[in-house]
Amino acid sequence: MMRTTFLFVLLLPLQALSTEAITPHVSFERGAVNAVLVERDGKHLAIYGTKDAKNLECEQVLLTHHRRDVVWRARSAIAAGAVAVAPEAERELIEKPADFWNAFTTNRFHDYAQQSTKILAAPLPVDRWVKEGDVAEWRGVRFDVLDTPGYTRGAVSYIATIDGKKLAFTGDLIYGDGQLLDLYSFQDAIPEANIRGYHGYAGRLAQLVTSLRKIAAAKPDLIVPARGPVIEKPQASIEKLIGRVQALYHNYLSTNALHWYFKEDRMRLCGERVLGAGADIELMPYSLHEKTPDWVFEHATSRLLISDEGHGFLLDCGYQRVIDAVKTLMTSGLVKQVDGIFVTHYHDDHTDMVQAAAEEFGCPVYATPEYADILENPAAYQMPAMTSNAIKNVNALPSGETMKWQEFELTFHYFPGQTFYHGALLARRESERPIFFIGDAFAPSGIDDYCLLNRNLVHKDGGFRLCFQKLRQIDEPFWLVNEHIPYVFEFSPDEMDYLERRYDQRIEILKELFPWDAPNYGIDEQWAVFYPYGVATKSGQEIALEVRITNHSPATRTFHVQPNVPEGIKLLKCESAITLEPGESGAARMTVEVTAARGNYVISSDVSSEGMEFRDWTESLVTVE
Repeated sequence: MMRTTFLFVLLLPLQALSTEAITPHVSFERGAVNAVLVERDGKHLAIYGTKDAKNLECEQVLLTHHRRDVVWRARSAIAAGAVAVAPEAERELIEKPADFWNAFTTNRFHDYAQQSTKILAAPLPVDRWVKEGDVAEWRGVRFDVLDTPGYTRGAVSYIATIDGKKLAFTGDLIYGDGQLLDLYSFQDAIPEANIRGYHGYAGRLAQLVTSLRKIAAAKPDLIVPARGPVIEKPQASIEKLIGRVQALYHNYLSTNALHWYFKEDRMRLCGERVLGAGADIELMPYSLHEKTPDWVFEHATSRLLISDEGHGFLLDCGYQRVIDAVKTLMTSGLVKQVDGIFVTHYHDDHTDMVQAAAEEFGCPVYATPEYADILENPAAYQMPAMTSNAIKNVNALPSGETMKWQEFELTFHYFPGQTFYHGALLARRESERPIFFIGDAFAPSGIDDYCLLNRNLVHKDGGFRLCFQKLRQIDEPFWLVNEHIPYVFEFSPDEMDYLERRYDQRIEILKELFPWDAPNYGIDEQWAVFYPYGVATKSGQEIALEVRITNHSPATRTFHVQPNVPEGIKLLKCESAITLEPGESGAARMTVEVTAARGNYVISSDVSSEGMEFRDWTESLVTVE
């Protein structure tokens, strides 16, 4: 049962830190972000940052990438006068974060780039920008710069020999013995296969493999990362990580819906980037697919059920041309009226014109409770491919509820396939084979899980595992409909076994890939997320916010929350801790007062629990109008 602790003065317990000597002149202090200090002549250089810059003569600090959940560690040293060195490729995000946030107020809708939003809220002063081939020298110590993209697009690493040991400072390129902090940070476009960021499942794994091999070629004695323990066997840990990500990507391709959409040649291009030229690539053959029955009208990413009496029931509406096509059917007499609209999920190509269609046809809109709010309040969320058009008065019917409509029996389902906020509609018609309208969850070549930011969770009774259960529970032959595909299709028992077996294998790989006690933390960026995400307000107003947290762990956890508010916003009160049972979700509530001038402001929050500590982790975007 969820329990919260309410404090006006926030007390965030810090994990005990200990300092160890890596070499006689290099100390390592592990924390939310590691502090690494190199000492010469009583002076210091820091990598990533330092704990106590006021009492420490720190002359220089080296940064490996731009993300705010890491570079906060360097602020005190830079404020105390340390010269900052950072990657040139990420200069804009470090130097001008306001440009990003000002554009993001609109760019976050219809977003198909799918990049991390862990961008600084305020600029960080940097004195020197570096790239591969550059050298950062300090008091006789040479730090060679390598471009090592992967965790971020423009990350660098520094190689230095100190006290006879070669050290590699690699940021978040690798964690511990062959692991990664997460997978969703690697989502990106794959230009050589003409695939945009939304469809680029962990697209930067190819760069990760290349960067890891570059580090291995430097033959360091130790890897000193931004987070996690010092890596004492670099070659073995690197090979272990490469093997894991290659096994993961091979598995992903084997059940990949994009095989249907983009065909084999493009999938092989994607695979060889990560697995190597000529690598064995497994792709699921297409399942049985046939022409759609004539009582289902197809147009764009919508379907219209047409009853014997000429009544229509619409599934999704992403475009004006769908409304126009239905009006043409009405003009021709094939359809008399539209009685309702079922929305399968929130993506813009399915929802942009739902409210307009509901008004045009004077009909109600249906969904299930799990995603009704994102349809009604899209600005409160930050998810891929969102519409900015809210849908009013969604009728949220419980999963499993059945409606009699004309000669049809319609059963509504929560169906977290392509995205966490997703439903499906099973339509039964007498003497006809039932059709399960599943939005974008499956294709004849597998599952639509190519965007990690969609929150495809892997726990029992969740995500695609819940979808598999629902498919198996239908005890008669039935068709599947994905509204991007102009066919009905089915999976044979053998194909279902294959999909589930491959998916179970993927989960086992993910368990090894991440250091957390549940793999969902590595694929669900929104295990901790602000609600509402976007807030429009005026100066002088109070705003109620929540940090919503899901405990993916198999044991009870207490999560601590510490908001970080910019100048012009005052924290009035906040629940500082929340205790959640395994699988439970809850919210730490807070109230802020806005006195800022017109503009965009970022409120972030630290989130910590035993064995997990993240600073500036999740954000809310406040627009003062």
